[in-house]
Amino acid sequence: MRVFVRDYLLPWVFIIVFWLVLWFIIPPVREHLNAMNIFAIFLLLIPFLLVALHFVGKTLERYGYSREDIKRLSEIIEKTHGRLYLPKEVFNIVGDALIFWGLFAWVLLATGDPIMGLLSGVAMFAEIFAFFVLLISMFIWVIIFPHSLYRLFTGREPSRDFLIEVPIKQNLIYTAILVAVRLIALHSGYPSGDDFVGELMAFGRKTELVSLLLELSGLNFLFGITGLYGPRKSRKLTALALTVIVILQLWVAWRIVFG
Repeated sequence: MRVFVRDYLLPWVFIIVFWLVLWFIIPPVREHLNAMNIFAIFLLLIPFLLVALHFVGKTLERYGYSREDIKRLSEIIEKTHGRLYLPKEVFNIVGDALIFWGLFAWVLLATGDPIMGLLSGVAMFAEIFAFFVLLISMFIWVIIFPHSLYRLFTGREPSRDFLIEVPIKQNLIYTAILVAVRLIALHSGYPSGDDFVGELMAFGRKTELVSLLLELSGLNFLFGITGLYGPRKSRKLTALALTVIVILQLWVAWRIVFG
């Protein structure tokens, strides 16, 4: 248990303490700190941890464990620490959940209104996740594309796990968020403004930007499908097709970033 407590549990606790100290230091947030709000933000921690445990369970399954093994997570981490990448993945999943919780709670405290704070937090993350379509493309350029070309030119097929998980599954999730933001912005009477909800509405009403992100999403999906099924016909043509798709992605991304 010593390794688990020292290298995992204590850093997670430190993240929570860090947020608490930060909230007490920053005046706009400190003004809204009271017993009710503190109770609310720690209550909010529960769903974030539940989501983290869900992904920890999926990670355990990838390493041959079952979801029920979460109950002995500390024991598994003790045994695999320094030998497998599993402990680092678990650490990052929980750590990321605590960071996102802190950001969400910050928004809630900054508004001083629990309902508006909740809406603002949702709006903030919705806008971030809508832009993850671009992040998926960047991941393709840096990781998946070179890896796929290498495998194609060495007589193998690209990694199905990579292609299914990132350009297809995750891309579709973030695209769904983008479409939802667009529809809400178009049919909502909430005005564009400097607050998080107003910024989300302004983002969703930018037709050109949303269209470019949707184009990028389509190219991400096309990359995944081409990488999955193209090698069955021709590896060389698949490599060429993937290269063309990446060039088109770069062109769309350039237009998004630089107009």
